[in-house]
Amino acid sequence: MGRATIALGAVLIVAGGGALGYGFTRKATGGMTPEATTAMIQAMGQLDGDLKSARGQVHERAVNLAGLRPVRQVVEGDVDSARDAQAQGDLQFNPNALEVVEIGHLEGGKPVPLLTQPEGAKFRSHTGKTMSWLDLEGSDVVVAEVIETVPLPVTPQPGVEPTPSKGGYVGVMRKLALGEAIARLAAAKIDGRFELGEKSTPIGRPIAAGVKTETRQLLSEPAAHIVVAVPPTVASLPVGVVGAGTGAAAIGLLLLVLGMLSSGQQAARTATRDPALASTEPGISGPASRPGFQTAPTGVTGPHDPSNPPQPSPSGSFSDLGSEFAPGQMIGRWEVIRRLGSGGMADVYMARSKGEAGFEKLVAVKVMHAHLARNQRAVEHFLDEARLAARIAHPNVVAIQDLGKIGNDYVIVMDYVEGVDLERVLASARGGGRPVPIAVGLGILCRICDGLNAAHTAVGADGMPLGVIHRDVKSANVLVSRQGGVKVVDFGIAKAANQSHVTVAGETKGTPSMMAPEQRVGERVDVRADVYSVSAVGFEILTGHAVNLDLVALAHLGVEKWPHLPPPSEVRPDLPVELDAVVLGAMSFDREKRPANCATFEAILEAVMKRHGYAATDKDIARWIESELRLMVPPFQGATSTPNLSA
Repeated sequence: MGRATIALGAVLIVAGGGALGYGFTRKATGGMTPEATTAMIQAMGQLDGDLKSARGQVHERAVNLAGLRPVRQVVEGDVDSARDAQAQGDLQFNPNALEVVEIGHLEGGKPVPLLTQPEGAKFRSHTGKTMSWLDLEGSDVVVAEVIETVPLPVTPQPGVEPTPSKGGYVGVMRKLALGEAIARLAAAKIDGRFELGEKSTPIGRPIAAGVKTETRQLLSEPAAHIVVAVPPTVASLPVGVVGAGTGAAAIGLLLLVLGMLSSGQQAARTATRDPALASTEPGISGPASRPGFQTAPTGVTGPHDPSNPPQPSPSGSFSDLGSEFAPGQMIGRWEVIRRLGSGGMADVYMARSKGEAGFEKLVAVKVMHAHLARNQRAVEHFLDEARLAARIAHPNVVAIQDLGKIGNDYVIVMDYVEGVDLERVLASARGGGRPVPIAVGLGILCRICDGLNAAHTAVGADGMPLGVIHRDVKSANVLVSRQGGVKVVDFGIAKAANQSHVTVAGETKGTPSMMAPEQRVGERVDVRADVYSVSAVGFEILTGHAVNLDLVALAHLGVEKWPHLPPPSEVRPDLPVELDAVVLGAMSFDREKRPANCATFEAILEAVMKRHGYAATDKDIARWIESELRLMVPPFQGATSTPNLSA
């Protein structure tokens, strides 16, 4: 009876303890799910790209119209002369359904519209001076820009006092629909709003009072935000399970005590009947004191033996430190110096590895966000980036030193490049009216082609071609070091024949304004898509003007005469005219008309350089970079080896 009671009590204690453990160790529920976070990042990236593209298109349109001779001629006149010019076809701008064009002049310092197209449309109020702005109208973003135009000089007439110039302007306004991005967020069960300045448009359901929110800013527009409701975190303690566990454990303990008492009484009675079984020590009875039995040493209870304490986690364990690292902390064997930046998938830190005799080497360590590390597809995507780049050994590609998992976090360790990304230096030069030297610009383009060709022709350990296509070539993904080195970086969305992750059907990744048309519409791409993007970067380098071509431009401008950009030599007269066909030809809508690969494109560029006596060594590029860094506004503060962190 005693043994059965003890056994039943032990079972109840174990069951009750298990129920209590389950109840108290249940993970809290709530917060934003990884799926919702991923959907928000993707929607924001798409919206940010569309917004940049729309601003670029509006700017190009306004600049082009402001330079037209009929426009410069009519702004000195009146409404009637503007209408006459329109009737004659000189001022037919053919705006699409989402665009409004206005031309006018200044009278008394105030803008006076002379002509607005489409007829009857209204342009937003402005000063007539060069300016650009965004506004929110329902679920549409209004993108507008006004460009001052210089009236044509009037031939002076003898004896006639010349009339002072009034000054003219051209305004272009377009609407960017947010419906698709908002619908994508709502489908991911995200509630919140899109904010632009003091205006907002809802996403999903309105945010209830007192609900915690999270704000994400669009990279290209500081005044634009997405504010989302964060579901509350609930401990979710199962009261029923905890109560049942407590009751079972209490009953089990009671039965255990009763069973032990009953067993002790039974042993005493047995000892009275058989003195040979009695203990030789007073006060100790029962089987434990029989000959051949030993009691366990006091204080030793299995794994908690003080002579063998649990080992602490290794220095730098990510499970201890999380994904935020302060200067001086260790990421594996790398000591953090400072954080370089943070993006949608990872944080990047400048760190150093230490060796014998005081040897140190700077590296950039990319640490995947903890919430994405639970998403197997995101992990495969992250590691594929490093696996691909690690197979590319070339001076014009940022080298990967290590990758893998430390603790609970995934990391990529790459060379640290002391310099600046090409996008920043081009923006600074453009803002200061400093064109890139032609030889330097062509030299940078050739080096980009060289690095991409190394990626395109890279082979795996088995000697088979990897078939890598970068798919996101842009100036932000090109680093220029202080020593004049040019390196392609960020293979985060590159495609290869043998990579682990696959792109979901209908999912288009990259930068829309720089994509080849076939990539933008989701068709299968080859290396000629990268040729297209390299040429788009070349147009920016050589002309100082941004390229903004995507589906909106395709629908509005059509396939014929694509890419609908002015010849580079017209934008910058000191460029060789033959570069017009080279640059625009590599951006042909039909991929068959582009150079077959980056090596061919590089050879064409080198031939142009040779014919015109252009040459650019690393020292030439270094001197240009140093001069631009000194003039950069805001002042250059440091370097980064991973400028694009969205992937």
